[in-house]
Amino acid sequence: MRVSTNLNSMTAQRYVRSHTEEQALEDSKLSSGERIVSSYVDPAGLAISEVMRSKIRSNFQAERNSNDSISLMQVAEGSISTMQQMGSRLRELAMQASTDTLGESERSVIDSEFQQLKQEIERLTVSTMFNGNHVIKSNSSQYDLQIGVNGLDTQDRIRYDMGKVMDSSNNFGIANVNLRTKTNAQESLGKIDKMMTDMSASRAELGSMGSRIASVIQNLQVSRENLSASNSKIRDADIAKEAGLKLKAQVMQSASLSMLKLSNESPGAILKLVS
Repeated sequence: MRVSTNLNSMTAQRYVRSHTEEQALEDSKLSSGERIVSSYVDPAGLAISEVMRSKIRSNFQAERNSNDSISLMQVAEGSISTMQQMGSRLRELAMQASTDTLGESERSVIDSEFQQLKQEIERLTVSTMFNGNHVIKSNSSQYDLQIGVNGLDTQDRIRYDMGKVMDSSNNFGIANVNLRTKTNAQESLGKIDKMMTDMSASRAELGSMGSRIASVIQNLQVSRENLSASNSKIRDADIAKEAGLKLKAQVMQSASLSMLKLSNESPGAILKLVS
């Protein structure tokens, strides 16, 4: 029997410390809801989970970018729709001025409205913007829409280029058109028809791009769900399991404390020998 070094007490103390730390760890997991509360718990799992978390956050932003892209196209499509309505009126005025039943004064009045509508179409072309960016003016409407979470040019971006579907230069080709004579009015019909065709094609292009991006959003949502499920399996705590481990740690801690008490009392038996 030894007095200076109580090995049994030291062993019991180590177990008490170990079970106390284990219980504290389980408390952290239960209170946070996460299995990996520190890097030493699962270094590899933490590294994988952090990459997934980054992708999930980027996925949310990609969805917001996609919704903003749809908004941009809706702004452009709304203005083009208004211009198409004015184009229909332009053609109606051109038809009215194409007949010999009108005199010069009547054509002058008709041309006055025609010119005002032309100016409004030109103004809309220049003034229709989304967050400071032109969306109809063909030579200033080229933008990359980041709708993916990676940096691949062909897979994660969609190019918005109004110039490919609609030529807004020279006010859609009607800048110099007037209805002051019957011949001018008759010749204007073809130019107005071309403008209307280009506008219809651009609206169709915008609609198809909007439908495509809506599908992109749906795919992003599905991808985020799957990625979140995978991350949850790595990162989130199984509450039932952790509660069981906490109870086990509490029992083991109580047992270790009891043994520590006994081991600390054991040297007291030496007093009987020396007395």
